[in-house]
Amino acid sequence: MTGTPAARGATPQYTRVAHDLLRGIGAGTYPVGTLLPTEAELCRRYSVSRITARAALAELQSRGLVSRRAGIGTRVEQTEAHEHFVHVSDSIESVLQFTAETRFSLLSQRQVSADAALAEALQCPLGQTFMHVEGLRGKERRVPLCLTRLYVPLIYADVVERIDGHRGSVMLLMEKMFDVRIDELRQIIGAANLRGADARLLGASPREAALLTRRWHLGANARLLLAATSLYPHRRYSYALRMRRQAGGAALAQAA
Repeated sequence: MTGTPAARGATPQYTRVAHDLLRGIGAGTYPVGTLLPTEAELCRRYSVSRITARAALAELQSRGLVSRRAGIGTRVEQTEAHEHFVHVSDSIESVLQFTAETRFSLLSQRQVSADAALAEALQCPLGQTFMHVEGLRGKERRVPLCLTRLYVPLIYADVVERIDGHRGSVMLLMEKMFDVRIDELRQIIGAANLRGADARLLGASPREAALLTRRWHLGANARLLLAATSLYPHRRYSYALRMRRQAGGAALAQAA
């Protein structure tokens, strides 16, 4: 493993380090009560930056596996993670790869034409035609992570036939199928209360607080490739972003 940026489609470096440590915890290499390697040791072992090592340890902490204390280190607290997803984002690749361990379960699909309200919501031309897809994303035999609604431009409608049970990003699947490339990702994160029907699908309580994400995947010349909205019950998902100031005052997003 090197310290170079992850190639498109590759797993982010902090995730690889976290998964290797997770395997070590599960195999008993790091029993409960022992300390994990320090950030400096992880940097040497995996040839990664301190930011990447810190993000890997933060990922394990977010799952309830370890505790971290200044001057002591990272202590293993348990061997099984809580079913809570923390998404640490520093690039388009990390956003797309976040779903790599989950499957999409198709609930419904239908063709829609964008009226004024939908055109405004999707930021698309009035009358544009989409396949509207609804599904649940999560791990097998676990409570769903989220309820997702996709708007697929009709030219890419063939992807719908392959997404039921698909593991990973629908956008990455579209890149492979149609030889397109996402150049820009726009995202808005807000809050919502789950409606009765949505709550039942998610196995949650009506009016329960949820995180609402809206994403636009754009290709060349800002062409819309895929739009998506997702509802995450508040105890199942967190989103983290760390930004560092570069020389000259510009800001650079880094993994938290």
